[in-house]
Order: sequence, then C-alpha cells, then structure tokens
Amino acid sequence: MLDSKLLQTLASVIETNGFERAAAQLGVTQSAVSQRIKQLEVMVGQPLLVRSQPLEPTAAGKSLLQHYKQIKLLELDLMQHLKPEHGNSTLNMLSIGADADSLSSWLLPALLPLVKQQGLQLRILPGEQVTDPANALNSGHLCGWLSHDSTTMHGSQCQHLGEILYQCVCTYAFRESHFPEGMNASSLAHAHAVILHGQQTRHAGYLYQRTAYQGCFPFSSMPTPDAMLDFIQAGLGYGLLPQAFLEQAANHASLVNLGAPLHLPLYWHHWRAEPAIARALGEALLAARQVRHDEHSKVSAGVIARND
Repeated sequence: MLDSKLLQTLASVIETNGFERAAAQLGVTQSAVSQRIKQLEVMVGQPLLVRSQPLEPTAAGKSLLQHYKQIKLLELDLMQHLKPEHGNSTLNMLSIGADADSLSSWLLPALLPLVKQQGLQLRILPGEQVTDPANALNSGHLCGWLSHDSTTMHGSQCQHLGEILYQCVCTYAFRESHFPEGMNASSLAHAHAVILHGQQTRHAGYLYQRTAYQGCFPFSSMPTPDAMLDFIQAGLGYGLLPQAFLEQAANHASLVNLGAPLHLPLYWHHWRAEPAIARALGEALLAARQVRHDEHSKVSAGVIARND
C-alpha cells in the first residue's frame, strides 16, 4: 500500500517545482523531502522525477500524481457524503478536455442542466491541450476528455458516445469553379481547403477515403467551426464541418455537399476511480448523445447541404 504522505510529497515537489519549496509548503526539511522521494522511488522501482530545470515527472511520476489526486477527490466525495452540512467547493470544480467541434454543437447543451443543478465550476480545456491527458494535470484535476481515439491510459477507461458526422461542404459557385468534374487528383491539388487548426490529418484521411488522393493540398486553418463556416460561405474554400453544427448554423442551406459524409467515433475517457459528480457528468454526456442518435435515426444522414 502506498503511503499517502509520500504521495503528497511527490505532488508538492511537482506542483511547486522544487524540493526546497515543497519542504516549505509541507513544513519539513528539504532533506526529509528528498528522503521521501527516494523512498517512493525504491517502492515503485523506478525514477519518478527528471532532475532538470524545471523538474519534470517521469511517466511513473505522472501516474502516481494522478492516483494521488483521484484519492483526494474520492476522500472529499466521501466526507461530503458523511458530513453534507460542511460541503466542499473543490468537488464542484471539474475540468474536462473537449474538441472544438463538440463545443460548437452538442456539448454545452448537454452539460448546462448539470452545471445549474450542482452549481459546478466547469473548466473546459481545448482538445489540443489534452492529447496527452497526463500533461493536463498541471491545470488541475482532469476528470475526463473527449476523443476520437479509443486508446486509454493507465487508470482510465473510455465509453463510446456514438459517431460525429462530418459533411464536406462549399458554396455552389466554389464547386462549379473548382470541382466541375467532381473531386479528383487534379482538382484537389489546387482547390483551397479550410480545416480546423491541427486537423490536416483528418482532412487528408477524408480525401484518401473519398478519392484515394494522397497528395498535398492548399489550406487555411481556423480555430473554430464558426470561423471555418464564415470562410467557406465567403466562397474561399471547402471543408469538413460537423452536421450537428451545420444544423444550427444560419444560412447553411447556401452550401452544397461535395460527397459522402465522414463518420468518426466519439469516446468519453474518464478515470476508473472517480467521485460521484464526475460520474454524473459522464452520464449526462452519454444521455445527450443517445438522444441525438435517436433523433438522427429518424432522418437520412446527409440532408444538410444541397446536393444540386
């Protein structure tokens, strides 16, 4: 069994970025801090810190830090249950990682009822900041994150939330000018694409799936689906946008589909050991995605932009 005092010392060293500052925070000597870290490293049989400037936790150090933070949250959850009159604002502060596509469409409506009911302080980190969720620990406890990848990390599990459907759209004039004979190697090499920042691979994968094209393509990148839509509606390019986002967007009827939609799975990653409020948050996401699946099972999956 891991000694909570040793784990607390490791967390303090990482969070304060130093043995001396950790000693001051814990009210012990710097020598005592060093001895505790060494003792913990002996227990797990590997280094926990890279003695650089700034200090960096190893993979094992990150896992232990996450374990310690989960234990603290579970303890607070238990105490709130045993002594509800005391309460604790820490339990009402949750951080999640989410992609811009989900934020632009279904995510916030799914979370708002729980936020209001529980008085949550919700912190949403951009998806690109949580490609390695362990690195997001410096920003606070990350209770979960959305991803198109089902790969889990130590101590986590994922739940399938269905699929995100993307339509490849542009204006009618752009299609007539750049794709008069459809999407092919010649047109794709010159037509200007609009992509979400950091999603070149997604766009390239769609082109390969749709036409077997593997070449380069000119593109502009935007930080949000809203910015992408503005660029596309101005006739400056074509791109992949979530169908759920297009359904809510004004003037989406001015766009045409360039081809078959792209289907990407969506997963909610969360820790196996989590407080009740974090579990409730995951259940709210699953319920929202189920409702959306039921709605879309009643309609054909491509009736967003015109195909004429």
